[in-house]
Amino acid sequence: MQALGCRPPDFWEAVWGLLSDGLVYIDPAGQAHAPTWDNWHWRLSARGIQAATAGSWEPRDPEGYLRRLRRRAPDLDDAAEVYVREALSAFNARCFLACSVMLGVASEQVFGRLSAAFVGASGDDAAPLRKLLENPRATYSQRFVEFRKRIEPRRSELPPGLADSLTLDAVADLLRVTRNEAGHPTGEMVDEDTAYTHLQMSGRFLVKMTDLARHFETAAVA
Repeated sequence: MQALGCRPPDFWEAVWGLLSDGLVYIDPAGQAHAPTWDNWHWRLSARGIQAATAGSWEPRDPEGYLRRLRRRAPDLDDAAEVYVREALSAFNARCFLACSVMLGVASEQVFGRLSAAFVGASGDDAAPLRKLLENPRATYSQRFVEFRKRIEPRRSELPPGLADSLTLDAVADLLRVTRNEAGHPTGEMVDEDTAYTHLQMSGRFLVKMTDLARHFETAAVA
């Protein structure tokens, strides 16, 4: 352990943390009688193998997920990052409904910045969206529908990939499912696969929405 550059307590804390997260398990190496700890083999579980091989935006590696998010969107709203961290914690605690609700809140936070930046750069053309933003009873889905209506004629002017139809459809669906449905007491549940998909989607789209907000903020100043 010392050769790895860490103290034994730090090593064991990390290993037992992986065990509690279901990423590793103890293999007693086929011993017929009660095994002793020095004969334990630590193996990756099926969940651990998936986490190790899944690549980018892997929610079972929360610190890796957040590092990638900060690297791709260094000016991401601090509050949005807090909600994403909560979503990752909820996912790994198997609280999938809570995970999706937190992702919805993070998306709302970033969309709030984006829509304000768009209004600031668009003047009177965005007056209907400004009215919705100022209306506390308007839902984020309503605001997003209006935002999309206003941005559609301008998509050819934007940086490549930031406002493509696939991205806009996915963001709208994420807001609808994680807030309008999961965020209200309808009795609808969210399973692990759905929460996993939401986290995979959210990493990419939070980056894109942040980049697009920065684009409009720069345009408003110019």
